[in-house]
Amino acid sequence: MLLAEVEGRVWITQEIDALQGRTTLATKDLASGSRQVAVDLVGAAVGDRVLVATGSPASMALGGAAVDAVVVALVEGSDVLGSR
Repeated sequence: MLLAEVEGRVWITQEIDALQGRTTLATKDLASGSRQVAVDLVGAAVGDRVLVATGSPASMALGGAAVDAVVVALVEGSDVLGSR
């Protein structure tokens, strides 16, 4: 799992059935600075700190759909980052 910050929304015009009605977000890994697009499962907003599941766990969270990353939790704070 990655600790990330939501940078913005990503709009898609055609998607597989598993993504119908889902929001996709641009997220930035707080440790490495790498960016990824993740399917939002928790209602995150721009600026929120989130946990992003990647790989097989991400796919399993959407019932086996072909996805690489999903937002699975909102982060209130941590010992490393402090609270917001």
